[in-house]
Amino acid sequence: MKRLGARSAARALWLGYLALAPACAPRGAKTTLTVVQGSDILTLDPNSKFEVVNDTVSMNLFDSLLRFDQHMTLQPSLAVRWENPNEKVWRIHLRPGVRFHDGSPLTSDDVVFTFRRVLQNPQSEVFPFLTGIRNVTAPDPLTVEIQTEQPSPLLTRLSFIYILPKKKMQEEGESEFLKHPIGTGPYRFVSWRPGDSIEMAAFPDYWGGAPSVSRVNFLTVSSPEKRWQVATSEHPLILLEGPRQGWEEHLSDRRLRLIARPSLTVSYLGMNVSPRPDNPLADLRVRQAIRLSLDLKEILSRGVANHGFVASQFVPPDVIGFNPALAAPQRDVAAARRLLAQAGYPGGLDLKLDDQSDSLAESLTPTVREILRELGEAGIRLTVRPWKKAEFFDRIDRGLSDLHLTGWLCSSGDSAELFESSLHTREANGGLGRDNGTGYSNPALDRVIEQMLTTIDSGARIEIEKRAMAMAIDDLPLIPLFIQEDRYALSPDVSWEPRADGEIWIPYVTIP
Repeated sequence: MKRLGARSAARALWLGYLALAPACAPRGAKTTLTVVQGSDILTLDPNSKFEVVNDTVSMNLFDSLLRFDQHMTLQPSLAVRWENPNEKVWRIHLRPGVRFHDGSPLTSDDVVFTFRRVLQNPQSEVFPFLTGIRNVTAPDPLTVEIQTEQPSPLLTRLSFIYILPKKKMQEEGESEFLKHPIGTGPYRFVSWRPGDSIEMAAFPDYWGGAPSVSRVNFLTVSSPEKRWQVATSEHPLILLEGPRQGWEEHLSDRRLRLIARPSLTVSYLGMNVSPRPDNPLADLRVRQAIRLSLDLKEILSRGVANHGFVASQFVPPDVIGFNPALAAPQRDVAAARRLLAQAGYPGGLDLKLDDQSDSLAESLTPTVREILRELGEAGIRLTVRPWKKAEFFDRIDRGLSDLHLTGWLCSSGDSAELFESSLHTREANGGLGRDNGTGYSNPALDRVIEQMLTTIDSGARIEIEKRAMAMAIDDLPLIPLFIQEDRYALSPDVSWEPRADGEIWIPYVTIP
């Protein structure tokens, strides 16, 4: 899943496929834009990690067959049109005249090579989105045919796969190629200093027109205080993760323009529910007790100063699969204690909470402190453990984390993305359930998810997803907390409208 809002993208996903690809922003000042993020990318392989920071960088270096615009409507990109010769075949027609950064032409062989590379690598975090594909072929240089095992609503998934140059990768080998990768995107790779910065330069022969911003420096700044320091000293600049700490103080700062908006990210408390005899979280009553111990409105108030919305389930209201019949329960500490006693823990229990941060001090945010307080009142005692980003996700993936606080970004606007990657039983071949690090398994839900993934009719599919959401909430492998609010800071010389998924496609940025 793509790790880590109100909009109309759910409807737009089904109706917006035939819109024309938007042109790049008008040409403006030739200058270097600084984009500040709280963490670094994990890899330069665009089809390895399905993670927000990685994708933000990848979408500017590479192109997918289709992509989401700033309004989260699916648009043509390297594909200009498509059809279904039959219910198990998608025929994709490529944009003519597209070139990679080294000048070589894009052909259907590059697309076939890219898709087969993912299909042959179950360790790729985008692999689950291609399960069910039987074969990918190239009838001619500008046509690709994707054959599926069952009827499949494949289009949104095509936005997750970035196309790579077959010849260049085969000549150089993967490891050498990824030291200085090339794509067909609006920007060329210049350098990556891990933990510090990634530099890009505009690609003058980009098929959509040369971007107006000539160079981009993605800067990694983990400290919230230092992020504000950079934001107030550099320009032109976009701060993608405006820290809550310091936000109010900078509202009247004339050096910055602050933007806050609902996001597509649901923060949640994940749990290892593996059915081990020594695992208290394997007992549904314990998970229910944890949920009843939490006052989500108080977490919003004390934790994020009401910069968000209470989450009743795993996706925001306008994402396909949101079930309006589900509501967040009221806090009931007495009921939580009774459930713990029934599960064999009358004196409460001790658990470890993993957090993605550099130190314990950074982990003890107002949100974490409030969760510790509320669970403690119900007899659930937490020890907080900070982990670096890569270690944090590795622990979750390997099922080593009792509890973890993180978020889920529904980048496609469709909850199927969550169900197939994180709530289906993990398959041995790395297919469905690839990101399921909780040990959760419900065969009945698995069957509903599999039905969901082969249902083309949008109305029927929505009802299936609502049913799946209700089943998953009943089981509570994750506890939804709140829908995040995205916060950005821009220097006054930058014009840009944030996307609902929190990512940035630089051609939409203008510097008057």
